[in-house]
Amino acid sequence: MRRVLEAHVSKPPLFTMNITDIDDKIMKAAEDTGESPLDLARRYEREFWEDMDSLNCLRPHVVARVTERVESDIVPYIETLIDKGMAYDTEDGIYFNVKNFSEKMGHFSKYGKLSPHATSEHTVENEGCDANLKRDQRDFVLWKKQKSTESVCWEAPWGKGRPGWHIECSAIIESIQQQFEDTHYFSVHAGGVDLKFPHHTNEIAQAEAYRGGEWINHWVHTGHLHIDGLKMSKSLKNFISIRDFMGKYDMSSSTESPGTYTATTSQLPDLYSSLPARYRR
Repeated sequence: MRRVLEAHVSKPPLFTMNITDIDDKIMKAAEDTGESPLDLARRYEREFWEDMDSLNCLRPHVVARVTERVESDIVPYIETLIDKGMAYDTEDGIYFNVKNFSEKMGHFSKYGKLSPHATSEHTVENEGCDANLKRDQRDFVLWKKQKSTESVCWEAPWGKGRPGWHIECSAIIESIQQQFEDTHYFSVHAGGVDLKFPHHTNEIAQAEAYRGGEWINHWVHTGHLHIDGLKMSKSLKNFISIRDFMGKYDMSSSTESPGTYTATTSQLPDLYSSLPARYRR
């Protein structure tokens, strides 16, 4: 999509990417390997860029790592949400107040508009926090206060800790938008279809609460990769790395559903070379 836009629009788009380099999974994996969480995140990031280069994916113009923007972007963003009455403090963290958001936004917005079927009051997101502290089960964590076993944390007015998953994207996008407001405006947000809820749903709520109006208008979601009719998943043990696929894997499957590959690796160069030159840069 980026190549198409760059080839056909008069004003070249600005492509940005946020990188989550600290979260519960990274901290658990680092504990298992004996690395520091940040060293582990940097190692995986290097491998990610190598894989993207092997697929001939264009690198983003702006790369924003969460750990480099906590104090400058994320903490002030949460402070604004608290001041607006859109978030509240508990003993284990700061939570977004979905009920207040819905009441204060009125007809301007509605929580869950991106994925209405998944956002009932009975929907509970497993965030590794105490759900009993939530005022509404749809509420989600913005800031996780430091636990005694955690070594990575940042200072904040409500106590040491680290950002929740959803807040980082809204806060960083807002900061980048302000940086490039004279030349660009965010109009497309992309990600996997599995991120529609809760991640993108909560991003929208935070951003519209912060801005007091609509946020990004266009959302593009990619589908899952399927192998023999099943979603590729580590739990199913049908996981194939990009390196294995590009280097040696000969995969043929049904073409009845999106995201199921039929081309073998030997065919990939021909498929690539058949594209117009302006899309192959």
